[in-house]
Amino acid sequence: MKAIIVGCGISGATAAVILKERGYDVEVFETRPHIGGNCYDEVVDGVTVHKYGAHAFHTNRKYIWDFVGRFATFNNFCPIVFANTKEGIIPVPFNDKSKELIGEKSHEEIIDLIFRDYSEKMWGETWENLPAEVTSRINKVRSGVNRCYHNDPYCGVPLGGYVEMFENMLEGVEVHVGCEPDAWRKQKCDLLVYTGKVDGYFNYCHGRLGYRSLIFEWEKTDKQEMFQLNECNKDKTWLRCIDHSHFYGNDNLDQAIIHREYSCKHDEVFGSNEPFYPENYGKNPALYQQYREMTKAEKNVVFTGRLATYKYIDLDTAVSQTMKKLQYG
Repeated sequence: MKAIIVGCGISGATAAVILKERGYDVEVFETRPHIGGNCYDEVVDGVTVHKYGAHAFHTNRKYIWDFVGRFATFNNFCPIVFANTKEGIIPVPFNDKSKELIGEKSHEEIIDLIFRDYSEKMWGETWENLPAEVTSRINKVRSGVNRCYHNDPYCGVPLGGYVEMFENMLEGVEVHVGCEPDAWRKQKCDLLVYTGKVDGYFNYCHGRLGYRSLIFEWEKTDKQEMFQLNECNKDKTWLRCIDHSHFYGNDNLDQAIIHREYSCKHDEVFGSNEPFYPENYGKNPALYQQYREMTKAEKNVVFTGRLATYKYIDLDTAVSQTMKKLQYG
């Protein structure tokens, strides 16, 4: 039996593992010139750099941690995030240390101080018009002084990098990179796993869904004290600054590589930038429902991943979603 997978990010690679184990002849088609999707990393001047933004794998589900652990050994890296606010730099989520630095704050004050301007820069939409999957995504307050951004028991990055992990996942699988967007349509298969934009699958017949993209501004500089600093006021146009030397310590390096991250609209027509986040607000939810109904009528096609299911999901959820759709485990 033949399986075609469209997209070589975490959802596509997970599907490749599952289907290969079931005896499928698996072939992957990826438009970018590399495997790994947004997890793609490379070593630059001794620093492992995440080219599409920082990706720490975190989960509270041991079976997912065990699954990715088959293909990589993870360190215990967990992001430590600070917010640059109008009242000073404080840890995020707002915790006892934050309170010690700037005093007690109400829930609404914390939203205004840390989340409102940041999210509006991120999404190009007012806080009040953003869906709960965005506004409720991150814990606003945490008791204690735990410095880790995530509260999951399992968290880290692969010691050999994400590309090495993906190579292990894709061992024995034929992978085509740098493909034309519709190269997969010319193939015959018994099963298709699609991880791209759901509206693109249907050739935008109902119109184009909205997505956000990112612009990265890179700089070689001195090692920064903080791994990540979120800019929570609109006087700074970038979202966050991230020092990639923190992923693996790299305390022996004099210099680091940082990026500043800006949010922008995905170029819907020419696709000159990558779609990172579904704009699941405004007219888009209703439009997506039209496409979702169409997906139900497709035979032997599995839609999985952030773009294909139009959901803002993390890496671990992308893995579990793909497992569920392929009835794995």
